[in-house]
Amino acid sequence: MTITAYGTGAYRAAKPNNFVSSRAELDDLQRQLDTQQRATSYGDLGIDRRVSLDVNGKLSSINSWLDGIGLADVSLKLLTSSVENFAKLTNGTRADASADGYMETSTGQSPPQILAQEKLKQTLDLLDSSVNGRYLFSGKTSDKQPTATFNEIMDGDGAGKAGVKQLIDERQQADLGSGLGRLSATVAAATVTVAEEAVAHPYGFKISGATSSSAAITTTLTAGPPASLAVDVATLPAAGDKVTFKLTLPDGTQEEIVLTARAADTEPLMPNTFEIGADVNATAANLQVAITEALGKEARSSLSAASAQVAAQNFFAGSNSNPPLRVPGPPYASATLPPTNTGAYATSTVIWYRGEDGTDPARSTATVQVDQAQTVQMGARANEEAFRIGLAQFAIMATETFPASDTESKVRYQAMTDRVSERLGYGGTVQKPTEIVTDLASAQTAMASAKERHTTTKSYLTTALEGVENVKPEEVAMQILALQNRLQASYEVTSTLSRLSLTNYL
Repeated sequence: MTITAYGTGAYRAAKPNNFVSSRAELDDLQRQLDTQQRATSYGDLGIDRRVSLDVNGKLSSINSWLDGIGLADVSLKLLTSSVENFAKLTNGTRADASADGYMETSTGQSPPQILAQEKLKQTLDLLDSSVNGRYLFSGKTSDKQPTATFNEIMDGDGAGKAGVKQLIDERQQADLGSGLGRLSATVAAATVTVAEEAVAHPYGFKISGATSSSAAITTTLTAGPPASLAVDVATLPAAGDKVTFKLTLPDGTQEEIVLTARAADTEPLMPNTFEIGADVNATAANLQVAITEALGKEARSSLSAASAQVAAQNFFAGSNSNPPLRVPGPPYASATLPPTNTGAYATSTVIWYRGEDGTDPARSTATVQVDQAQTVQMGARANEEAFRIGLAQFAIMATETFPASDTESKVRYQAMTDRVSERLGYGGTVQKPTEIVTDLASAQTAMASAKERHTTTKSYLTTALEGVENVKPEEVAMQILALQNRLQASYEVTSTLSRLSLTNYL
């Protein structure tokens, strides 16, 4: 039998690390109680480290997607708000244009025109919206302001580049010609001939047909080009007989000129009538005068409004890769070559849209990844068709003037507003503001769905991770208490043993 000696320090030789390891265990338990974490490294988790690494990786991906969704949501809301406000502006101008808003003013512009000018400025501000230094309507070049200034767009840059006002003026001159919309009306004996100019060109009126309500007057159309129309007065017409001329305008619209026969000296002189003369030759001469007057009036009103539409549309269709089309000139009134953007004309017009103008869909120019295999498109360009249409109509309203001294101002104003109202109705197959809003709303819905899915998954994974990495404070407290009790007992036994001698032992 071996008796182990106990003396001062003898207890340390038996199990020297017991107290150290217990103390370390106590420190670790106290750390767990403070941090509620089982371990300070993945290695200390043992076999659970694989679960922890996997779940943490998934949570990191989810958090990055949620961060991206949060940033994109701000941009989408501002985009949607901008487009909705633009739609309200166009609806307001359409309502103004539909009503009889003409009013004689010293400036030649009625209140709806002044409002349209302000709406043009507001639209440019909306299209220049940015978030965190990123322009929302500039396509892929999000660091570039997408639009030129209001003054540049309207009046040019002051350094030789023309604005929309100049393009409208040039086109109106080219379409008006000498005053009859590039047509002529001549009479020979009992035949009136209405003809397009000898050289075919895209300007002015184009004759598309004619009818007569009476056999006394016959019409013969030569399609051309150039087209011509022969109106023969075979016999004297009766009062009330009508001749109708159909004209196609540069913007694709059609107008009719209806001339009514009236008896000589029996009715007051009224517009769009011609007097029945003493014979067919005199009647034809009177008809020629009436045609000339009607063509001139129509040229100064509906043709002028159509010219403004074409010029404004060309201007706002322009981009860095495809400059606006311009009427070759001067002179413009006799121009025969079609509008062009080559040569000097490629650099002589303000380019209002300065963002990226690729051929890919505008929505695809900015994307946000919301899941491993899901990307949401949320891009926009200021030169999308819906915006171009609205900007062109605002510019036309802001450009045209109708002096109080001009007796035809009200008719001209009505011709302009009729077209503005029709264009702002966004009829047919053109892109509508609501389509853009729908696209953006779909993106918001997709992001909201992804966010909800990620939030649910994150909650589940976080709970699972807590079960692996976290501790329960109650359990740790119990372990600390038990360890403290063991340490206390060990300290007491050790203390007793440290005082034990051989004599006491025996």
